[in-house]
Amino acid sequence: MGDVSSHVGVSAEYLSRHLGVSDLKIESVTAIGTGQMAESYRVAFVEGSHDQLPPSVVVKVPSQSESSRTASRITRCYELETGFHTHVKSLVGVSAPACLHVWFDAPNDDFVLVLEDIVDGKQGDQISGATVEQARAAINELVQLHTPLWNSTQLDSLGWMPRHTMESSQGTRDLLRSVFAGFATRFSSLVSAEVLELGAQLVAAIDGYDRAFPSNETIVHRDFRLDNLLFTESPQGTSVKVVDWQTASISSGATDLAYFIGASFAPEQRRAVEDELVHQYHDGLVQSGITLSWTEAWDQYRLFATSGYIMAIVASMLVKQTERGDAMFAAMANRHGQQMIDLDTLSLFR
Repeated sequence: MGDVSSHVGVSAEYLSRHLGVSDLKIESVTAIGTGQMAESYRVAFVEGSHDQLPPSVVVKVPSQSESSRTASRITRCYELETGFHTHVKSLVGVSAPACLHVWFDAPNDDFVLVLEDIVDGKQGDQISGATVEQARAAINELVQLHTPLWNSTQLDSLGWMPRHTMESSQGTRDLLRSVFAGFATRFSSLVSAEVLELGAQLVAAIDGYDRAFPSNETIVHRDFRLDNLLFTESPQGTSVKVVDWQTASISSGATDLAYFIGASFAPEQRRAVEDELVHQYHDGLVQSGITLSWTEAWDQYRLFATSGYIMAIVASMLVKQTERGDAMFAAMANRHGQQMIDLDTLSLFR
């Protein structure tokens, strides 16, 4: 049956009970995705046994790595992803796989998510980067995610979600300071000297980054990058499903925008397309009735080039180390670091 999780959620008995099909039989279980905080499996059912269910589903369960499990408890990522599917997805317009079953056990930080299998969806590749068509389709999804709850009083009812404040971000600042030296050593041959020097300046001035956050807030993904997007091509164009909601929170929408654009392109490609893509995002907000000037949108984009570099530093030092993971984090650091340099991001810190 391939790479099979020992987790009870990936069993015919569990799925039969919770998906309401009495004699469900599993034909195959295959590990999919590149997740470093959880395990995802495509579970295909024996023909004729799955009743009204689709022929296959995706089952997501906790990581089998102890360090990733420890990191998940610190970041609450299992709680956040199951909470997004339970409470938030219906409030926003973003395209995400349909959720067929969700279970979360807080005391044991355990969960099972059963999701629609986007069979013809092709995962984006963080390292090779995006096409402009993929980027445009992804930014349409950001508009659909951000606009419904932009500065909405409904955000106050989601008290379990992380929300950016100077106080709430203290832990990230402390973590950044504590892991940067190790990051700089480990990635000295993979990240440019100029970007590593910028990293040292970033860490020294990090309080000013959090002080510079704009007041507008909404639901954000916070890890909106190609590896978490499934693209489907059709005669109608490129469509996207957004997966991995383990970092969902309440913050400024431009964090997702700058993170996505900075991570998706090599610097020379980004310079050629970023103005168009930020305009596309800003136009989407304005057409939805949101009041935000172009100058405000552009400065927020510039400021949040920082978010990707912080993610590269912190995440690379928290999750289990893999060769592909290091290549991905190095690409992130180089791209976001250069993005910050090009946009003179540090000048916006307060």
